[in-house]
Amino acid sequence: MQKVFVIDAENTPLLPCHPARARKLLDSGKAELVQVLPFTIRLKRKVDNPIGSFKVGIDDGARHVGVAILNDKTDEVVFKGQIDLRQDVKLLMEKRSAYRRGRRNRKTRHRKPRFDNRIGSKLAPSLRCRKDSILRFITDMQKRVNIISVTIEEVSFDHAEKRYGKHFSQVEVGKLYLRERFAGLGLEVETTRGWITKQYREAMGLSKKHSNDAIAIAACGEEVAISSKEWLIKPRRSKEWEKNPTKKCSEKEGLRHYDIVKARHRTRGEVIGSIRSLKQNAITIRTRFSDNFAVSYRKTKLLQRPGGLIFTHY
Repeated sequence: MQKVFVIDAENTPLLPCHPARARKLLDSGKAELVQVLPFTIRLKRKVDNPIGSFKVGIDDGARHVGVAILNDKTDEVVFKGQIDLRQDVKLLMEKRSAYRRGRRNRKTRHRKPRFDNRIGSKLAPSLRCRKDSILRFITDMQKRVNIISVTIEEVSFDHAEKRYGKHFSQVEVGKLYLRERFAGLGLEVETTRGWITKQYREAMGLSKKHSNDAIAIAACGEEVAISSKEWLIKPRRSKEWEKNPTKKCSEKEGLRHYDIVKARHRTRGEVIGSIRSLKQNAITIRTRFSDNFAVSYRKTKLLQRPGGLIFTHY
């Protein structure tokens, strides 16, 4: 059973509660709805002594990142899921570079070339985007639960001892960047290794999955109760190209791109997903089984207008 996240009147995160308890609080007027996915409510009073502390397990990867949030007192997993990282940053950077180079060759108005413009960071933009997506998830979940520590899986290959040099591995540099940002958020940072994670996961009887690896990392192989559905998290682009020729409209019939909607389909039944495109006669949405699933405008209902992260059930 998926837990409901709770915050008080001053937005202080409290212990997640059972859906039945959340329903009673909403029906009695003692709480109000904050967010549908993941379901979050706000009490209409301040809680003087909030309790509860949580730790996060992170199975870092190049394309997918497994995450799990564990109550370290009750050994209960209140959230587990997978972050799908963007893979188009390098291509977009190369396109932008080609456009600028083309303007210089045509001797039109252009920006002067820069050769070292990564001020304060030597991390490649594509890699930094991936690590920032993890940070965005942590800061977003800190609004719902009191996260005090993070455990992240480290790389097993030590480049510092090999002939490739200290900073040969971009993965290694990215891990260092991530640890520093976690420490800046006031979180206790712990590390583990992949082979240890595998031992923990097999001892817990969990299948091979990014979110299950994250549970094993957070729980250190101890027995836990899983009170969460499988979530899929997609970081939304912070900047939109308004003159995109493929983007015919930004809003149609009260719906916008990335909106979380619920639709009725003749074969699939009720489907929940994020809007991918607004076509003339149908909407295409991202769901757990398809990245481009068509549904009808007439049978679609808006659930939530997300911010920086898009949460859907996997």
